[in-house]
Amino acid sequence: MATFNLAITYPDAQGVRIMTAFKTYWTVDGVVPTNAEAIEKLRQAVVANVRDIVLRVERDAAVKAAADAITVVDAS
Repeated sequence: MATFNLAITYPDAQGVRIMTAFKTYWTVDGVVPTNAEAIEKLRQAVVANVRDIVLRVERDAAVKAAADAITVVDAS
């Protein structure tokens, strides 16, 4: 199985700001995720986006291929 390893680089001084935003974004019913949980939510969001992008691109290609295969009826 293949793996993508993505690095996100930011200044050290921005770390607290970023984690605070992540934790706020993924707070549900007042339950604030830990740093590790917030990073896992980010990973899950990236995975969901990869799936969505692939699905949309392949669906668009399939729709185009199907439309291109349709010919005009030769009727008079």
